[in-house]
Amino acid sequence: MKISNFKFQISNSRRDGFTLIEVIIAMAILGISLVLIMQLFAGGLRAARTSCDYSRAVIHAKEKMAEKTEDPVQDSGVFDDGFKWETEIESYRELKDDPYKLMKIKVRIMWPDVMKNSKTLELVGLKAVGTQDEEEL
Repeated sequence: MKISNFKFQISNSRRDGFTLIEVIIAMAILGISLVLIMQLFAGGLRAARTSCDYSRAVIHAKEKMAEKTEDPVQDSGVFDDGFKWETEIESYRELKDDPYKLMKIKVRIMWPDVMKNSKTLELVGLKAVGTQDEEEL
């Protein structure tokens, strides 16, 4: 029985493709990159939602502030989109021998964010009220 000698040419097979280790490393880098990109997209969506909520809160606060400067009374309620509001009216400063009194008007807007945490925005303004208007408050 005769045993023949076989020669393996390893040098040529290295040039034909990638090794298993190279493929695993490439897949790991690709996987990590995709996870990071997805986290960036999710963070961007959260930031856009938060910005939208704050913009709506500012619009609601300006609307209520304009309404309360015409008729300064303490009140609270809920908007159609789920944002809650409340107003506080308090005396700010009295000037001697002046027929007007400064009133501090606070408008507070509350809403839940994506994580169900309560967010609050407060707008504060001043209004000059005559002495005859003061008796109504």
